[in-house]
Amino acid sequence: MTRNIFDPDEALAHQQVKTRKKRTTRADKVAHGEVRAIREKFIEERVLPPLRPMNDLQAKYIKLIQEKRLVVATGFAGTSKTYIPTVMACDAYRKGEISRIYLSRPAMSESKSLGYFSGDLVEKMSHWLLPVLTTMYERLGKEVVEIAIKAGDIRFIPLETIKGMSFGKGTFTIVEEAEDLTVKEIKSVLTRQGGGTLVLAGDIEQSALNEKSGLRFIKEMSEKYPELEDVSGFVDFNRPSDIVRSDECKAWVLAMRKEKV
Repeated sequence: MTRNIFDPDEALAHQQVKTRKKRTTRADKVAHGEVRAIREKFIEERVLPPLRPMNDLQAKYIKLIQEKRLVVATGFAGTSKTYIPTVMACDAYRKGEISRIYLSRPAMSESKSLGYFSGDLVEKMSHWLLPVLTTMYERLGKEVVEIAIKAGDIRFIPLETIKGMSFGKGTFTIVEEAEDLTVKEIKSVLTRQGGGTLVLAGDIEQSALNEKSGLRFIKEMSEKYPELEDVSGFVDFNRPSDIVRSDECKAWVLAMRKEKV
């Protein structure tokens, strides 16, 4: 059975695991009441629309995530490659179907490096993964997300620390900007799969690497070894009509692609 912070009894138990015989303190009771209040408020006031696909490839993507433990999404920006698994992870967590959400992305990026941001590692990763967190805030509520982060239910995983981990049952892992994973890094990620759901999303054409993209490598592997599709799902949002963020986004993405930038 998976643990979920929306169950006050389980939330309180989680706070006590560090000390086997820890007595219930006033702080524990306050935390217990806080989780209970948030849970009741969430159930009574938060009405969530179901995730609905906007085109056939999005429908395929959702179905693959539901049926496969490993899913790889490639293609244009603005196609919901990261948004869809983030919403699905939040909904599964809210329902108690999973107990932990892992978020990661490569250190190599066209955007600012982790060293640019102030704060500890969690604060740095929070800045870097803000688009994902924004979706989580919308789906779960900011208070719930912050409590889940403090409880360790939502974790930011730097790729440098991924070795030795196992994405076991009850976990949902999302790796965004996977086009900037090296072949060595993507091997480390794929071999962490231990029964949970793992989604890698990225646009191969936007890789900032000076070497072969690991995402391109596994896409080629899937074409070379058809048996990989028995245990993995692959979807490529490569049509202009797949870009759903906005007309402006679509126009610029296509123009940039024509200019090969």
